[in-house]
Amino acid sequence: MTTRVVIADDSDIAAALLEAILEEDAGIRVVGRARTGAELLALPAVAIADVVLVDLLMPELDGLSVIRAIAARAGVIVVSSLPRGSAAVREALAQGAVDGLEKRDLAGAPARARLRAAVLRAARRPVAARGGRVILVAGSTGAIPALEALARGLGPLEVPVLVVQHLPDRRERDLARALRALGARARPARAGDALSPELLLAPSGSHMAIDGRGRIQLTGDGPVGGHRPSAEVLFASAAPLARRVAALVLSGLGSDGARALPALVDGGGLGFAQDPSECRAPAMPRAALLSSPRVRPIRVADFVELARRWVLGEG
Repeated sequence: MTTRVVIADDSDIAAALLEAILEEDAGIRVVGRARTGAELLALPAVAIADVVLVDLLMPELDGLSVIRAIAARAGVIVVSSLPRGSAAVREALAQGAVDGLEKRDLAGAPARARLRAAVLRAARRPVAARGGRVILVAGSTGAIPALEALARGLGPLEVPVLVVQHLPDRRERDLARALRALGARARPARAGDALSPELLLAPSGSHMAIDGRGRIQLTGDGPVGGHRPSAEVLFASAAPLARRVAALVLSGLGSDGARALPALVDGGGLGFAQDPSECRAPAMPRAALLSSPRVRPIRVADFVELARRWVLGEG
C-alpha cells in the first residue's frame, strides 16, 4: 500500500528537497504541499494523507496549532531547523507529533533513509495510538445492504471501521470480497491487527475486541446473548476510547450491542441505530434506541455523511 504524505513548509526549496527524498522510495507518494499552516488545513489532500511533515515555524498558523488539528487523523513528523531537544519540538511531541527531525541532519544517504523510515513508521502507527477516531458497526439479519452502502460511502475515508456481522460459518471472507468490490479496504480481522484505516470484519466463531494497545484481540470465549462474535464484546472493549468512537447498530433480530452501547455514549462517544423504518429486521436498532436517550436513529445515507464530517473534524 502506498504511503501518502503532505508537506507543510514555507520554504519551497526545503519542501522540494523533502519531496525528492521521500519519492526515492516507490512506496511513498507526496500528495500535497502547503506553505502556511492555514493553507495546510484547507488542503483537500490532508483528508487522505497517512503522514504530514510539518515545519514548526510557519506564517499564519504555527506548527503546534496544526499538530493539534490533524494529529488525530494522520501521523505528524516535525521537520524543523530547531534542535530535536528544543522546548518547541518537545511540546510538538507532547501535542501528538510522532517524531522530530532536524533539517540540517538530512544531508547524505543515511539521513535520507532515516527520514523515509520515519515516515513509514508513522504511517503504520495504530490510529488509536494517535488519538484517531474509530467506527464500530453491529449488524445481523437484513444488514448486508446497509454494509454495502457503508462500504461505498466510508471507503475513501481514513478511519478504522470494525464490524460485527452475524453470518453463517466462514462467510466473512465472501462478505469482505463483496465490500472490496464496492471500494472498501475490507478483510476479516486478525489477532494483533493495528487499528488501521480499513474495514475489519469479526471472524466467525470469535469475539472481536480492542485491547489496551489499540490492537485487535480475538477470543473464543462463549457466546454472548447467543452470538459469537457479539457486538456487546466489541462495544464494551471500546469504552476506554469512547470519546473517539461512533457506534452504529444496523438491521437485525434480537438486541446485540444494546447492553454495552450506553457506556459508550455516556463516556462521550456517538451512538446511532439504523432508522427502523428502513430495516428488514428492526429489533436490534429498536433495542439500541431503547438502551439510552443518547442513541439516535439515523438513515444509513445520513450516517455516511455525518461520519465523513466527524472523521474530518468538521462536526
